Amino acid sequence: MAVTIDQLQAKLTWLEQEMAEARQELEQLSRARPLTPEEWWIARRGRVRAGNARLLPVMDKVFEEMGLVGEPIGAEKVQEMIAACGVNPEADLFSRGIIEMREE
Repeated sequence: MAVTIDQLQAKLTWLEQEMAEARQELEQLSRARPLTPEEWWIARRGRVRAGNARLLPVMDKVFEEMGLVGEPIGAEKVQEMIAACGVNPEADLFSRGIIEMREE
């Protein structure tokens, strides 16, 4: 039996409505209970990635204009570089400065 365009369009419309209803139900269930920490981070990461997708071209241009090219070096490498400059990681001067400013 051959399927007509009208039948396929009706089926697609029905499927779209079912998906929309399922999304609404899922959203309501998600709001009804607090997210676990893992769920929260997954949702947060998704929002950040979506936001960053729009900003990436702008940030690429800014970094290029500043002469910043290449891959990030990572926190451990930065810590090594700071230590090589003679900064004591145990001396929390920056944190103490913030605390002192807060107390003023």
